[in-house]
Amino acid sequence: LKHCWPEVARLRRAFIAQAMSRCCHAITGSDTSDDSDDGHSNTFEEDSAGESDDGEGKTLRPLDPAVDREQPPVRAMMLPMLCVFQGYACMVGPAQQKFKAELGIGQTGELAATFTQAAVFVHYGKLVARLGHDVVLGCMSPMKRVYLSMTLIFIGTVIPPLFVFNLHCHWIGTVFISYGLSGIGLGVFECTFLNVITPLGKLTKAWAIMGIPMGFGVVNILGLLCTSAGMPVSLLYWYIVSLVPIGMWVLKRYGPGALNEPAGTAIFRPPSASEEQRNLGTALRDCKVWLPLMIPHILAKVAVNFVMENATPVNYYTYNAGEVPLWGPNQSNPLLAHDVYFAILGIFVLLGDTLSRRVTASLETTSHLSNSLLLLAAVLCSAVGFYLESMARAFLAWFGIFFAFWGNGMVYGASAKFIDNSIPKQYNLAAYSTWCFMGDLGGIFGGVTVDIVRNWICGGRSFTYECLTHN
Repeated sequence: LKHCWPEVARLRRAFIAQAMSRCCHAITGSDTSDDSDDGHSNTFEEDSAGESDDGEGKTLRPLDPAVDREQPPVRAMMLPMLCVFQGYACMVGPAQQKFKAELGIGQTGELAATFTQAAVFVHYGKLVARLGHDVVLGCMSPMKRVYLSMTLIFIGTVIPPLFVFNLHCHWIGTVFISYGLSGIGLGVFECTFLNVITPLGKLTKAWAIMGIPMGFGVVNILGLLCTSAGMPVSLLYWYIVSLVPIGMWVLKRYGPGALNEPAGTAIFRPPSASEEQRNLGTALRDCKVWLPLMIPHILAKVAVNFVMENATPVNYYTYNAGEVPLWGPNQSNPLLAHDVYFAILGIFVLLGDTLSRRVTASLETTSHLSNSLLLLAAVLCSAVGFYLESMARAFLAWFGIFFAFWGNGMVYGASAKFIDNSIPKQYNLAAYSTWCFMGDLGGIFGGVTVDIVRNWICGGRSFTYECLTHN
């Protein structure tokens, strides 16, 4: 904030000076607009359609950077993101293990392998939807796609508590349907929502992406603390389900409307002709304009997604007894209650993912080289996290998951800032969709190898408190 106030004061002085100059012009017929104390005229009216350098690299900026910077954050946009990623957290976090246990599925056998493949359907759904939404839903506006995606997530997250926990249906097909619908919804939502809120300014987007780690934190920390105190797991699911419609209402109330009209209190400027989003086919034909710039970000996304989507569930199936030994599989002291241990692990996830996004947002990456070095550092953090996870020491898994999600947060924050600053606006949605799509390839590879990595960590053995064959 201390860095923002001088800019806010400058803009306020410029606005007052311009208003006074217009008054003088109306009264005397003279034009004194050049007397603005920042040396710019018509700052708040003229749109530049050319190139400008805002410190993050060359990009097309149809909106004057001064106007873009003056937009206050619409913090409410964090809630729709939080609601959706709470649903995602229950698909890949400890709730997945409890869902598996409620179905009566162990860690070995054909049914266990089928469950693993069914759980990967959340990643298959994301993969197909990332680019498919622009083809199948091409007749719908981006905002309508966001609402549709949240509806799919609502349906996907209501299946486990309603049919499995409450009606005691143990059909394995519920996993395919629930995870598949949620994955499609998530795949459409993430890239489309980030595109939809772009006109609300960089600060709004910075707040919105904070909803991702917060969503995981609420489910994996507060949720597990509640279940460790005796709350039924089904109530955690029902909480997640109930919040999705609230997130839709908040988006309707405070976000830009489906027809690019201002809603609520948002300060919003409709896109110019040069900002209209190109469809996927057109964007791919023009790929030389934007795709080469995205290659480092795509490679980093693939790497960190593999670690994130593999290490997270592997932990839950490695430390799957009622208590967790902190110092090693052969140790029986000290022991920590299962849900308490994973609530602490959730705190490390939250800290790693949240702090890394804020640190990345504050860094001045003014060249492609600095961006690439930042992405390399993020991938190295994820590699260190994966190595620590492989040592089968519960206390090291805390630090491993911290580094894994620190790398993920750095890539997410750096790439979101890069796309907004250095990719021509008309390819914004295509860039987000392609970036997420390629990252999902890493997530799928991480998901399908969960059992392989878990068996590698456990060494094919089962211990008293680790690597049990049942949940």
